[in-house]
Amino acid sequence: MHRQILKLLCTVTVLAMIFAVIPVSAYAMPEGITAGAYVLMDAATGQVLAEKNMDQQLFPASITKIMTVLLAVENANPDTVVTVSADATIMDKPDYSDSMHIALTAGENIRMEDLMYAAMIESANDAANCIAESVSGSVEAFAELMNKRAAELGAKNTHFTNPHGLPDDNHLTTAFDMAQITRYAITNEKFVKLFSTVIYEIPPDNKKSEVLTISSGFSMMKGADPHYYEGIIGGKTGYTRPAGYTGVAAARRGDKTLVAVVLGSTTGNDRFSDLKTLLDYGFDNFTKTPITTTEVKPTVSKVVENGSVVATVAISPASDMYYLRHTSVAEEDVLLQININDTYSWYDIDPSITLSISDGTYMYPNIGTFALTHTEKQLTNPIPITSDNTIPSDVSEETPATNSDTENKGMPTALKVFLIILAVILILLGAFVLLFFISNARRRKRDKLRRLKRQEMYEQSRRELMTSRRKDQ
Repeated sequence: MHRQILKLLCTVTVLAMIFAVIPVSAYAMPEGITAGAYVLMDAATGQVLAEKNMDQQLFPASITKIMTVLLAVENANPDTVVTVSADATIMDKPDYSDSMHIALTAGENIRMEDLMYAAMIESANDAANCIAESVSGSVEAFAELMNKRAAELGAKNTHFTNPHGLPDDNHLTTAFDMAQITRYAITNEKFVKLFSTVIYEIPPDNKKSEVLTISSGFSMMKGADPHYYEGIIGGKTGYTRPAGYTGVAAARRGDKTLVAVVLGSTTGNDRFSDLKTLLDYGFDNFTKTPITTTEVKPTVSKVVENGSVVATVAISPASDMYYLRHTSVAEEDVLLQININDTYSWYDIDPSITLSISDGTYMYPNIGTFALTHTEKQLTNPIPITSDNTIPSDVSEETPATNSDTENKGMPTALKVFLIILAVILILLGAFVLLFFISNARRRKRDKLRRLKRQEMYEQSRRELMTSRRKDQ
């Protein structure tokens, strides 16, 4: 019995020693997420904090409507009255008869704003079709607009074919792309109002005599729901059999605003749990860290067009750059790469710095690329490049001056002459003052000797007089 207890104590001791020297990485990445693809992104910078298969093309289902409503906000007047077409009434189509809708009928007149709320809150597919037809004339033309706008917002692997997200083999997106679209969308106050609304009332119209109250299925926005999330800005859910359960959530806590996207979660509840896990991971483990730019010196690059230097670009560090750093990662472990060219064209002036980390245990390795501050100044007279493609080093007197320029060029000749003359004057003045003090000291010494000599002569005369008087007596 004693022997068994001794073995157990030895085993526990050994395990304690092992765990003492092995870094604990239980919280290295968010755990327990059921989604097949996900991403957690800083809304302000686009920095990826955590991801899995974020660039894999998958079916988005109804989170498609984030793009649809954003385009409606950007391109339509909310007070416009839209007449519903027969093609837009999606519940009349056998394949989609059980899809989400607000029972719009052909000839019904409804305000664009009501359609936006219906598409976002009720996830109404017929409302999404009406938005598409009103904005672009047809669903097909609207899909082209969706793809164009998505690319402008940084989506790399997205192709939309409809405004609602119902299954289509060519209607695909990625977790990364949906996060990019959403982080831009939440900068639009009108979109956020739609994105964050839980309950909305659609007033009667020419086809309906009663108010239609619609309620969001996004549980994280409902205060009494177990899935409620503190700091939530808004969110959107989606579901189809091919897509599984999808979701997008944006939340703000303290100085951080994050966007989470999940594609293919196991169940509806798992979808909200997955989003919560991602957001918690970001808020609990990352800190806002200013980017140290001491290595980035003020620089002047040149703009070259058609064989001539036509402008200069003054480049300097931006004062408000930051990134989100996992608390387990030291600042000195973050690598900084400066991306500044000697020359640019007018269309590719993009000085920046890139941050990365070699050990991706706690952070996504590619932290991000951050733009540097730059100002262009066009030259009055473009300077041709020489035949051997040598670019003049001294472009023009119009070139913006920097500290490094001043050091390289030295002081102007006029300033040098002035300083030399000033130095000579100061030297002569100093010599004059010195001679004055020396002369004055000598004069005082001579005066003192004269006084002493007169005193001595006086004393001598007095002594002689006294001696003469004694003799006479």
